[in-house]
Amino acid sequence: MLQQTRSKISYDEVLANVIEKVRKQGYDNIRADLSDYDAPHQLIGKTNNVNFTPDVTATKNEGKAYFEISTKMDNPNELINKWKLLETLASMKNGTFQIYVPHGHMKFTQELVKDHNIRAEIVKI
Repeated sequence: MLQQTRSKISYDEVLANVIEKVRKQGYDNIRADLSDYDAPHQLIGKTNNVNFTPDVTATKNEGKAYFEISTKMDNPNELINKWKLLETLASMKNGTFQIYVPHGHMKFTQELVKDHNIRAEIVKI
């Protein structure tokens, strides 16, 4: 997903924008794959041995939150699995799961979330 995002829009700019929004919501201990931040911990799926790394993680009020940047893709199966995992982890850790959506990717994101029963807050950026 990161490669597809980086080729169409500046991933680092979108990521910086998401981090700023997360910070304004009162989150701290922010982790992101950006030069001034520690990278989020990699998550390893036990059933299919696929590794996932969230775009951004943070904490607030003892809860762990996960934040993703959504972009259209031809085969979203891996993305669906990642989002389901992040949704489950956020629920287990008294946190939230938010998906940030750049212009032009909203319908794709809404359909994935609805069709696969993913509980996430969708945020337009």
